[in-house]
Amino acid sequence: MRGSGSTRPRTAPRGIAFSGLALSMLLAAAPCFGQDPPPDTMAEADTLFRFPVGGVVTAGPVIAAGRAWLLSDSRTLYVLTVDGVAIGKRVLPDRRAPFIACDGYGRAVVSEGSAGIALVNKAGQEVWRADLGAAPASAPAFASDGRVFVAAGTSLLTFAPNGTRLWLDALPAAPSAPIVIGPGGGPAIGLADGSVCLYPPDGGVSATLALGSAPVALAASSDRLAAALSDGRVVVYRPLGVESGADELPDAARLGSRPIGLAYCSDGFYALGANGTLLAIDADGRERWRIDVPIGSGQALLEAFEDRVVVLTKAAVRSYGADGEIYRTLRLSNAVSMPAMAPSGAVFAGGADWILYAYRFERPLSAADAPSISPLDYEAISAVAREESYWSIAPYDDSIVMERLDYIENSIGSSTISGESRNSSLYLAAVALGMMEAPFGSGPAAAGPSPRGPLPRIAACGLLGRMGLPQAVPILVDVFERDPEPAVQAAAAQAVAKIGLDPEGRALGAFARATERRLDSRTAAAVIDAIDGLYRASGALDERAGILALVRIFGGDYPRDLRSRAEKALLRVSKAR
Repeated sequence: MRGSGSTRPRTAPRGIAFSGLALSMLLAAAPCFGQDPPPDTMAEADTLFRFPVGGVVTAGPVIAAGRAWLLSDSRTLYVLTVDGVAIGKRVLPDRRAPFIACDGYGRAVVSEGSAGIALVNKAGQEVWRADLGAAPASAPAFASDGRVFVAAGTSLLTFAPNGTRLWLDALPAAPSAPIVIGPGGGPAIGLADGSVCLYPPDGGVSATLALGSAPVALAASSDRLAAALSDGRVVVYRPLGVESGADELPDAARLGSRPIGLAYCSDGFYALGANGTLLAIDADGRERWRIDVPIGSGQALLEAFEDRVVVLTKAAVRSYGADGEIYRTLRLSNAVSMPAMAPSGAVFAGGADWILYAYRFERPLSAADAPSISPLDYEAISAVAREESYWSIAPYDDSIVMERLDYIENSIGSSTISGESRNSSLYLAAVALGMMEAPFGSGPAAAGPSPRGPLPRIAACGLLGRMGLPQAVPILVDVFERDPEPAVQAAAAQAVAKIGLDPEGRALGAFARATERRLDSRTAAAVIDAIDGLYRASGALDERAGILALVRIFGGDYPRDLRSRAEKALLRVSKAR
């Protein structure tokens, strides 16, 4: 069997021809391409790479952040770049996994046993694991800042990117649809009682939408939530807030069968039915067009990009334009896993011959941005500090601040910070930065950070690290570079290590700049541990500034034990792939 691909008749064929008896025999066992249009549009499939995986693919491939993740029945989890370079692998206890869910930092959550999950870094190393108390209902969803939302039994649990459990809530019914990130950046989940619960990212009271039929799939934009229901309807809502609920936009479109997929892009929403109906809906819920798509047995995936919607089955991959016109068709044979498509336009599929194949299929495409969570900006931090000065007689006093920090620490420890995590983060940032203000009329403010004592600022840094949210990293970098107390600087570095993420490389850059001069031993040790912790959590050397900082400490005028500590960290991070 030869591999082939097809495009719209008016589009010139793309690809390169393959020849040779050996290659023909190899492709006979591989997932191969076929065509629908007339023979004069046929082009040989362009195979990007082949990667042996030691068994048939049982989970994945899943594509995210430039990486492909998959599990083979050899119990091996593989991590590749989308160019086919192996960067990590891990042996799992089971041959199959119900899901592989990827975050935006090149890491993934996989199931662990019957009721657990584990976060794995780019190198395949475990970062943390959690016992959910019940089997996960579906794959977790990741917020824009890496928070993990997962439903287990009738509970919704939320973990920070470093594994800290932030909050949980009891669901009124069993889940009926996988969790997605809804408008506002929090989780939205469909329930078997015919409702959808839409939560703020920090938890608290959810907005509940009664739909009259169990949701099968959800999709969201920054200001819209769409639900594909088991009775075949597809409804679009504009959430108005917890108290106001939501506006249901125009009459629901109908698929005519049970939905099996729902996706969003800037053109609106797309829904796929089990009968092969592909339905396009605008952002206000009005039907734009519908076409019939061959999906064989009814198992299919739906993905939406700018100007393209793609339907994937084990037998074929088809891309359509925003007007419903077919662009490209590829037919697969001997594929044992559902294929996946990368934004680069490549299609990945696991073959019966224990090989992962990557094929050129579409031009590079872009997906719509997911709803995001607001950062911890200085304006919001200042507002919280001012508010404290309105009702507290001494918001800058060390003892009063420590009482508030104790309350926040207890809330984090008991996972009851739901609904308060943003305000708590802003307060912690204000304390760590020394921005607490004296009440009006209390006299001139003293120079330097407020609170004056280093202990509250150290404690605030520690709690920001324990909460594990990467929005705090820029704040901690500023504390590290600006606070006059070395103990506070060290606490800020240690907090970055606890968070385990440095999305923009700001922390590693700050550590490299700091080591241009000699640091006190405590701060230098904290810098070593922070760099080591960041690399352990990431599993890759994406930012080399941390290496420079370690080299400077290792070769600097520091005690022998500190230089030895830097050397060991250098050896560890140098082995990361």
